[in-house]
Amino acid sequence: MHIQKNFFVGTALATFMTLSSGAMAQDAGRTIWEGFHFGVHGGYTDNDYDVSQTAPSIPFVVTNDSADGAIGGVLYGTSWQFNNWVIGTDSDWSWSDAGSGLNTTGVSVGGAAVPVGTGPFSATADIDYSSSTRLRAGLLVSPNTLIYGTVGIALASVDVSGTLITGGSDDETAVGVVFGGGIETTMGNRWFARLEYLHSDYGEESFRTVTGGSFDVDLDTDVVRGAIGYRFDWSPLDLLN
Repeated sequence: MHIQKNFFVGTALATFMTLSSGAMAQDAGRTIWEGFHFGVHGGYTDNDYDVSQTAPSIPFVVTNDSADGAIGGVLYGTSWQFNNWVIGTDSDWSWSDAGSGLNTTGVSVGGAAVPVGTGPFSATADIDYSSSTRLRAGLLVSPNTLIYGTVGIALASVDVSGTLITGGSDDETAVGVVFGGGIETTMGNRWFARLEYLHSDYGEESFRTVTGGSFDVDLDTDVVRGAIGYRFDWSPLDLLN
């Protein structure tokens, strides 16, 4: 997983440097698709949890569960236009009311799993917040409409609590890969609106348990959201001039 993370970080940095060099070389004024943008987003999220335990702890029943609900936050980034192509970066911070993905108990007796809900230990997993930084590239299918794809790095603050967890609670920052796509349109001047889908795979995070093993959470999320924002007639590169 570390190799995969380093690959995406290196690719993002190399691409950003290439885009920056091209943008600084442009002498013409910016189009409505170019510049730093800021906006707000809101929509629907589905969080899928795959939970297991690692020996020597008393094993849980392996649990698959999900939670869905509303999600919202802010987004920002920078774009440049090359003929009919728009290329740039996009980042966001998000909060959700999806709540807990699971609240489960269970132990093993004589090697046989006891039904969930009958054991002495419990654990709950939640996402406190999430964020992502992505590369974005799209094609203008009309002067005011962009269809794009996006890929990058995602972060999620995963919090677990319960009698199974050492100290009663613990949190870890899960790092994963995010990809997706969408459609964006201008609404006059530099205002824009978009609709997009994002899938994030955070891999597995482990939390220490009172029984000596680990509580392992494998997390994936799917988000469908809309956004509205404003694109300014400047980019962060202007601060270097």
